[in-house]
Amino acid sequence: MFLLPAYIAIHLALSVGSSSKTPDPLANLTHLNPPTDLKIVDKQFGEFEFFWKSNLTEDLLANYKVKYIFQHRYDDLDVWENDCRLSKPEHYSTFELHRGVSIRIKNVLLSNRKTSRESNWTEKVIQSPGNPETLAAYFSCVLYNHSRMNCTWRPGSKLPIGSQYKMYYKYFGNTMECAHYFTDLQGRQGCHIDELAIQDDEPEEPVLICVNGSNNSPSISPYYMKLATQLFEKYNPPCNVRILPNLTVVWDKPPGYSIADDCIGYQLQLTELAGNNIELFCVQAVTKYLLNINLSKRYSVKVRTKMKFCMESKYWSEWSDEVFIEPKKLFNGRVVAIVLLMIAAMIILLLSLIFRRYKDFIFRQVPDPQKNFKELFEEYNGDFQKWIGCQIPASKYEECATVVIEERTRPESQVKKYSSITTDLFTAEDYRHSTGKAVGQIS
Repeated sequence: MFLLPAYIAIHLALSVGSSSKTPDPLANLTHLNPPTDLKIVDKQFGEFEFFWKSNLTEDLLANYKVKYIFQHRYDDLDVWENDCRLSKPEHYSTFELHRGVSIRIKNVLLSNRKTSRESNWTEKVIQSPGNPETLAAYFSCVLYNHSRMNCTWRPGSKLPIGSQYKMYYKYFGNTMECAHYFTDLQGRQGCHIDELAIQDDEPEEPVLICVNGSNNSPSISPYYMKLATQLFEKYNPPCNVRILPNLTVVWDKPPGYSIADDCIGYQLQLTELAGNNIELFCVQAVTKYLLNINLSKRYSVKVRTKMKFCMESKYWSEWSDEVFIEPKKLFNGRVVAIVLLMIAAMIILLLSLIFRRYKDFIFRQVPDPQKNFKELFEEYNGDFQKWIGCQIPASKYEECATVVIEERTRPESQVKKYSSITTDLFTAEDYRHSTGKAVGQIS
């Protein structure tokens, strides 16, 4: 009984408290106001600052988090590009103003990090001054070795007579006019900058360029360019290119750049010189490449480089110096000479062994008959028939007759007498004394 009044009192208090709660500001809101009072500040070189007001009520600002979406679009494109989602009603951006640009902004309300409501867009067109036909045409720039830059262009078709272009650039807040103007062989005008020092620790910082009329005529349209240095850099070529014995091409990264190896790409050109056949090979990060070639042919090799993988530069470096791969000869002159010397040495050795073994046979003296038959040669001058005392006429018609010689035993005294004779030849006189017959009496 006593708890019932207390319960009723608490219920009434809660009801009164809930009825006094602030209503949701979006409950009866049909649309969200877009930003207003857009102000544009031109800072030259295509740089602009933008300021605006949200145009939202205090209740919405107090109960919701507000973000601003900023977008831009060039006249030659159909796509709006998102710059960013902003937390403050202000923005800085750089445009290539000669292309004509439009910007737009809208409010976004967030609740628990989710989009609750979006406004319509507030748009603004930024006009480029001057006549578009006076604009410098075919403009391009190349950055060399982090310090030098060449920019070239062609005059606009409606450039006023007597007018010239002047080029200005801005980097890290420093604004200068280019001093070294030139006209190349193709008739393009240009200017050379040799004192630009690119900061490796600030790769996102662009070089802003403006090419304007020299007479400041409002009819000459200025050309604007936002140059990202890494996209327009032309590096020095690789150096110290060489060929290892296993046909691996190695080289050194060009000096003077603090760039991660993974960002650099290399291109290797292999040329078979006899047929002028060219092959290109791409290499990332490493400074070597193993070739697979016909060893009987002659080749040349060269290498170039550029920023390719982190973000891609528009320009390759120049080619490195060429190195050559000579064909391998089937017969090496030095090897052939060594082999011939070895063969000659073996032949000489073999001949020396043969000489030592058979020298007695080779140099054995032939017996001289004059020593044994002095009378034959001294008295008869080698005439054997006179020596034996018999003249035998030689006739071509005479036939040989069989001669029977009787063998008789000689007395021992006669054998001793003629034992000094060393051959089977003896004189007719000796035969007569031993047999008692002359040679003609032989029957």
